[in-house]
Amino acid sequence: MGLMFSTVIGYTVCLGLVGGFIMHYLAKALPTADSVRIDPKPENKF
Repeated sequence: MGLMFSTVIGYTVCLGLVGGFIMHYLAKALPTADSVRIDPKPENKF
């Protein structure tokens, strides 16, 4: 039973680390300021 819990926790930690690295490098490669420059917010509401 302990092996099962440690395996699940280990896989969860590994998936979290991989997801964190992906989000970190995507956030670095895709700056949020480009979204306003490419598609500016409309000034008037419809």
